[in-house]
Amino acid sequence: MSSLPPNFDPKRHTLGLLAGAGDLPRLVLQGARAAGVRVVCAGFRGAVGDDLLPHCDAFRRFRVGAVEAPAAFFRAHGVTHIMLEGQIRPSCIYTLWPDSTARRILSSLDRRNAHTIFGAVCRYAKEQGWQTLPSVSFLGDHISGVGLLAGPELSSSLMAQAEKGMLLARGVADLDIGQSLILNSDCVLCVEGFKGTNECLQHADASSDNPAMLCKVTKKGHDMRFDVPCIGPATIRHCIRAFVKQVVIEADRTILLRREEVVRLCEEAGISLLAMRVPEVETSSHTSIFSTPVADDATHAVALARALDSLGIGSSAVVCEGVVIAVEDAAGLTKCLRRAREYMKRIRFLRLVNWLCRLFLGRRSSPPSPMVLASARPLSPGETRLASRYGIRVVAQGEHVCK
Repeated sequence: MSSLPPNFDPKRHTLGLLAGAGDLPRLVLQGARAAGVRVVCAGFRGAVGDDLLPHCDAFRRFRVGAVEAPAAFFRAHGVTHIMLEGQIRPSCIYTLWPDSTARRILSSLDRRNAHTIFGAVCRYAKEQGWQTLPSVSFLGDHISGVGLLAGPELSSSLMAQAEKGMLLARGVADLDIGQSLILNSDCVLCVEGFKGTNECLQHADASSDNPAMLCKVTKKGHDMRFDVPCIGPATIRHCIRAFVKQVVIEADRTILLRREEVVRLCEEAGISLLAMRVPEVETSSHTSIFSTPVADDATHAVALARALDSLGIGSSAVVCEGVVIAVEDAAGLTKCLRRAREYMKRIRFLRLVNWLCRLFLGRRSSPPSPMVLASARPLSPGETRLASRYGIRVVAQGEHVCK
């Protein structure tokens, strides 16, 4: 059963849904309609199919980067509340064509990630008189409480590892790097970057003889209106291929997609799926490194490198235009640099075309910025040369402005 959010009256209010890819928009629509809510859906082109149409009272597609047209669409249909659901390709951060309102919103951000961008969208919605509902609204059946959801019970040593993993993952999330990490015993094998959990699993160096654990959390004080962690069948299939034998999620703050299929896959593969709360500890100093605006990518990367070093995860970070591309983990800096190169190589041409088109149309635009690498330890000549070969600018010691 889907319960209504507080102060939401289906007789007086209309829900506007901004829908991206994946199962979440459909599940929200089904839950909202079951609760008798009138729903107007604005879907992103290339992400939303016709399967949402039967669940909407009104539906239209818009390009990623448009704000004014969806806003006008919502106003025309009497929307009073909005929700942000579904996935958008991470590369859109670099290749989207924002309208004038979107440009104004983006220009106000010192860092670009899901938290800052969607937070700015929510502030714009408030200016328009709309209330943004939590992403878990109408999804009561898909939120898990504390307990073992599937697979074998965890031993005491694995429970201790799970608690440590959740604390480390919270530290990473607080730094706006990602929501997940993979570890084995005391070793962090891989940290989620801006490409997401499934990509992180693809880069974990686990094996059948040395399986790993996935921990996924929200940041401290996470805004539940957007970017809520999700686990679905695709994640579990990636876990199977990555030799992950325990999946630990944050209870009451993680959405389970296709729950029955997730449980079946875990049981068949012998994967333990555990929902727990993040242990409460005194907040570390690293969580406040972004209490003031970040001046540039060099400052951002240096702050991240030092924070990661204090967490004991790694010593280096790669940033581009305010986005954390990759961070160093147990696999070393070489792998971190290769991941960063792989990410940006795929969209390098798109970024260049995007910039040239803007110039052709007479719009003010800076050329694509290079990636920036900072490290809390001295780099070897080989590491410096590798970064240069991959088009990554190394922050010199004299540029370490964060104390």
